[in-house]
Amino acid sequence: MKELASLRAEIDHLDKQLWTIIGKRVDVACQIGEWKRTHGEPVVQAQRYQQVLDHCLTHGKHYGLSEEVIVE
Repeated sequence: MKELASLRAEIDHLDKQLWTIIGKRVDVACQIGEWKRTHGEPVVQAQRYQQVLDHCLTHGKHYGLSEEVIVE
């Protein structure tokens, strides 16, 4: 039981790190959105969207995630 508690604590620690990183990513995305707004750029740019998706697919598959999970 102690091993399970230790593993759960590790998951909790990793989750905290993930949320910190996600929060920082959201901040940068907001800055990009503001830049696009002030420069009259479209919010979604298909080429960049595809680049991000391809990057996520490549790295996600490396870590054993299915394409379906990554795309969702």
